[in-house]
Amino acid sequence: RVFVDAGLQRPAALAYDASAKRLYLADSAAHRIDVFSSDGTPVATWGEGGSGDRQFNHPTHLALSGSGELLVTDALNFRIQALDGNGKFLWKMGRHGDSSGDLAAPKGVAADSREHIYVVDALFDAVQIFERDGSFLLAFGKRGTKPGQFSLPGGIYIDPSDRIYVADTYNQRIQVFELIKER
Repeated sequence: RVFVDAGLQRPAALAYDASAKRLYLADSAAHRIDVFSSDGTPVATWGEGGSGDRQFNHPTHLALSGSGELLVTDALNFRIQALDGNGKFLWKMGRHGDSSGDLAAPKGVAADSREHIYVVDALFDAVQIFERDGSFLLAFGKRGTKPGQFSLPGGIYIDPSDRIYVADTYNQRIQVFELIKER
């Protein structure tokens, strides 16, 4: 069924919080996050265009962390912002650049069970892993068609067992990875 009115400009991403029974929608062209109840009733609208806290410049991807934070890829501000379940700004990380730890074309975002933040960067053809404070931990992937290589990766999902699923867009596949944990 269709339960959203025509007020949307460019819906780009969804995240569903089953415990709160809320659907979050990133409207990229409107520079905002729309919140709906599970039956489609509008609940709230968060954000506006800009570069301040809780302002967005084309939000494109959403994910929920294990602690319930809504992670937003604020694509053209080259950062990730985290909001709580009421839309309150919590933290942000990321900076524009072309080195490891920088963001050039941030796409998908996800968090693992240790609350590390994973950001898919389409321009780098890689997934970068960060602490919540933005400290760069490591990256994996490079341009190519072999296993572990990407061509314009877009989305990412991390399951409860910390398996990492990456949408490898131009290679027309999904790749699955597992981070080796310290013993």
